[in-house]
Amino acid sequence: MNTRKILRTDLQQLVFLGIVVAMKIILSQFSFGPVIVKVGLGFIGSVLLGYLFGPLWGTIGGGISDLISSALFGNQGGFFIGFTLTAMAGPFIYALFLYNKPVKIWRIIASTILVTVIVNIGMNTLWLHIMYGMNFNAALIQRLPKETIVPWIQMVISYFVLQAVSRVKIKK
Repeated sequence: MNTRKILRTDLQQLVFLGIVVAMKIILSQFSFGPVIVKVGLGFIGSVLLGYLFGPLWGTIGGGISDLISSALFGNQGGFFIGFTLTAMAGPFIYALFLYNKPVKIWRIIASTILVTVIVNIGMNTLWLHIMYGMNFNAALIQRLPKETIVPWIQMVISYFVLQAVSRVKIKK
């Protein structure tokens, strides 16, 4: 496929991408719990980035949202590129299942489970291990209870958000 065609987008799409990135940044600020088991609403932005913009622009939007959020609000423990990769991986996985496809419950379940296992459990636990020198298994055990409950709530929220967004026609 031609690189120009892949990267081609118009101003309206870029502005809309900026709005969704801003929404993701704002939603990410609404969270509770310690760093190890943080629960928040930022996943909605990741779902929308993947659903609306696909793997490439969704991934770019996820990375940009993390960089801007770090610059505006800082990060506990300082900036770490691993969490930027995490912010990029979520929208990428969601895009693989949701972009230009009908909203189906199985797609939401599969993408959320993959994001939970690969991104939240795997990558984020690894980053905590690297940043804080935590024992990987201990961090994993602390995070598992949250990661067995929260994804099911995220699936329900994602379904309703995507149903609402899919009904709105976005001019391309």
